[in-house]
Amino acid sequence: MKKNLFVILGIFILIVAICSFLYYNYRKLTILANQTNQEYEKYTQTSIIGSSLMSLINKATNQNEKNEIPKDEKNYYIENEENSIKIEIKFLESDKTYPMEDISRLGSEEFIKNYNRMNFICTKKEYHKTTKQIKYMLFEQI
Repeated sequence: MKKNLFVILGIFILIVAICSFLYYNYRKLTILANQTNQEYEKYTQTSIIGSSLMSLINKATNQNEKNEIPKDEKNYYIENEENSIKIEIKFLESDKTYPMEDISRLGSEEFIKNYNRMNFICTKKEYHKTTKQIKYMLFEQI
């Protein structure tokens, strides 16, 4: 009788521990997603100048590097379903959108020199379905 009670109690404790661990991980991921989104969404509330946009591109690049997001043969980040971030920019002179990798490749100093005082606004943003973290932002020059 005592042996059965200990087995049932042990199974119950194990189930509670597993559920607690899963809940803790869920909360941790939710908090991380909220923090990441807040960092990026403050740039979507109003128009920003070119130097702020370059800071955002550098932040996204650093986060992709930290999260070890792989690159394709053209040296663009490959989107994943968890934590990749892509930023694209559309300029008034062109209908084409330029990925953040092209802007970084040309150099932040050159971008800031040419677009420092220009205004940009975020016209589109998307989130990862699984983690709810921001995954894509489109900025257009105004």
